[in-house]
This record gives sequence, C-alpha cells and structure tokens, in this order.
Amino acid sequence: MASARRGSVEAAGVLIAGWHTGLVLPADELGGLRVLLVHDPGARYVSLGWGNRRFYMAAHPGSGDALAALFPSRSALLVQTFASASDAMPVEGRLEWVCADRAELWRIDTFVRDSLQWRSGRALDLGAGARTQGEFYASSAHYDALHTCNTWTLAALQFAGFPVKAAGVLFAGQAGRRIRTLPMCPPPAG
Repeated sequence: MASARRGSVEAAGVLIAGWHTGLVLPADELGGLRVLLVHDPGARYVSLGWGNRRFYMAAHPGSGDALAALFPSRSALLVQTFASASDAMPVEGRLEWVCADRAELWRIDTFVRDSLQWRSGRALDLGAGARTQGEFYASSAHYDALHTCNTWTLAALQFAGFPVKAAGVLFAGQAGRRIRTLPMCPPPAG
C-alpha cells in the first residue's frame, strides 16, 4: 500500500490466465531487464512469465510434461513485448494493475533479472516459443509442484516490497486472492 501514498504512481500488471500468472511491466521503467528487449526495442510493455522449461517450451505439452513438472526441474522465462497495455491483455484471463512506484518496479526488475541465467553478461537465450510468440530465456530457479509460476509471481511482488506473501501459493486463484489486497490502479492508457 506504500505506493499509493508516494509521489509518482505507475502500475505493474499481474496476468492471471487459467492456471498461470505472470507480470506485465512498462518497458520505459525497466532497468537491467531492458537488455531483453533486443527483439523489439520499441516495445512499450513487456510480459514476463516463468515456468517449467520442458512444459512451457513444448510445442504440444502432454501428460508426461505435466507430470515431470511436479518434480524439481529447470525453468524458463518467457518474454513477450507489446505496443500497448491493452495488447498485453490475454485472450482468456485478466490483467490486474497494481499501483507501484518507480522503486517497486525496479525491485521487480531486479528480482526477475536475478532469476535468469547469465553467460558473458547476456541472459541465456533459449529461442522463440513454439506455442506462443515471445522469446524464452533460461532461469536459474527450479520449478516444482511447490514452487510454480504463481509462487514466482508473488515472490517478485513480495521482493518489491508489496505486502503479500508468496509462501504457500501454488495456484493462480490463490495468487489472485492475495493481490486483491493491494491498491489497484486503472489500466494504463494506450
């Protein structure tokens, strides 16, 4: 709630689509993550999704991929860029805009950057997605049944200083209920 009392209020998007959650940030507020915009340097918004690498990157994920995701496994970050905030809206799901100040946005940036694998000063690029547009990057964090994309999303907000707890969050519905306690902002214009 601290952001609602401070000067410049921005917004951080929390994407909730089915079983999955992620983040949407204004590109002009990115710090170290700006290097991920190499494929679309003119983007105004960037969507960040984290998940089990095998399932997330599979062209046709099956039950074997889902079962493997229950155990500690490698993860990936999906980066998608958009020209406007409305373009980032999922076809199925919703996008909640949490009021955030610049410092909170930069801490989210730091959290995400710290969850990436880096080689020679560059995020380890895994290539384009088979099922979705965007670029995948290797993550240093492990995915499992007790540390899902929903845990990761709330951990980013918690790290940024929002009064939410990531512990115990496994499902998107749980994440959605916890973010409802945060100050919401109207969707950004454009």
